[in-house]
Amino acid sequence: MRCPDRRLAAAWLLALAAPLASAADPEAVRAELLARERDRHPAASPQDLAAGSAAFDPARAEEASRNRPAPGAAEAVEAGKRLWTRKFANGRSLAGCFPNGGRGIAAAYPQYDPRVKRLVSLETAINQCLKTHGQPLMDADDPATMGAVLAYVRSLAEGRKVAVRATTAAARDRFEEGQRLYFTRMGQRNLACATCHVNHSGRIYGNAAIPSPIGAAVQWPHFRDGRPASLQVRIRECLGRMGAAPFPAGSEEITHLEFFLAYLSNGLAVRANAWRPPP
Repeated sequence: MRCPDRRLAAAWLLALAAPLASAADPEAVRAELLARERDRHPAASPQDLAAGSAAFDPARAEEASRNRPAPGAAEAVEAGKRLWTRKFANGRSLAGCFPNGGRGIAAAYPQYDPRVKRLVSLETAINQCLKTHGQPLMDADDPATMGAVLAYVRSLAEGRKVAVRATTAAARDRFEEGQRLYFTRMGQRNLACATCHVNHSGRIYGNAAIPSPIGAAVQWPHFRDGRPASLQVRIRECLGRMGAAPFPAGSEEITHLEFFLAYLSNGLAVRANAWRPPP
């Protein structure tokens, strides 16, 4: 994968690609990125940007509208509901591990858990529940299990505003680490996530416009060829296309990247289970 890379916003690379002396101010980073996107795309609101490539391509936006709900989404949501409400041998269920049976919770993940002193993604929280009740864990990349459960649980947060918190020093440290990874060049092509998504959002690469980082955490899971794929799956795919060895599924690095992107989506409405065209 390559994208236009004529100028790399040197000030941002100096300020954000290198570790900072103190924990990053997530709101300041988010405000700066919002300002950059407003300057580049003055007609697009942050919620518009959450449409990804479709925010810059009327034809793709129309196709996405025709494919809402995404083909396969209804079946995946129903399968996820069965897994979510299925009773374990002890009479408990995944639904019983979360407040309100899971309604609305997806808008608050990932979140820092002081008990385990790490970020917890929604996938990790689901597997923590399964482990607690002696159940087999779900593969984070498996569309038939974890993908289906995510499709259902995120559908329970449809329309809720993303509300990821970074109010403690520990959470801010994880945000800073996600930010650092996002701006770090890696792999055979010497690209960073920010090379394309921050410096060239809206420009056409291949057959699609490059999505903005603002709103990048809103529409997941995406459905492509009828199968759900989470944001973490997509991040790993992108790393591979950059010529970098993808971080393992469920790793701290992937979760830090997701946390950074989710924070940038704060205040935007969840629009789960969006359609994505074949590559």
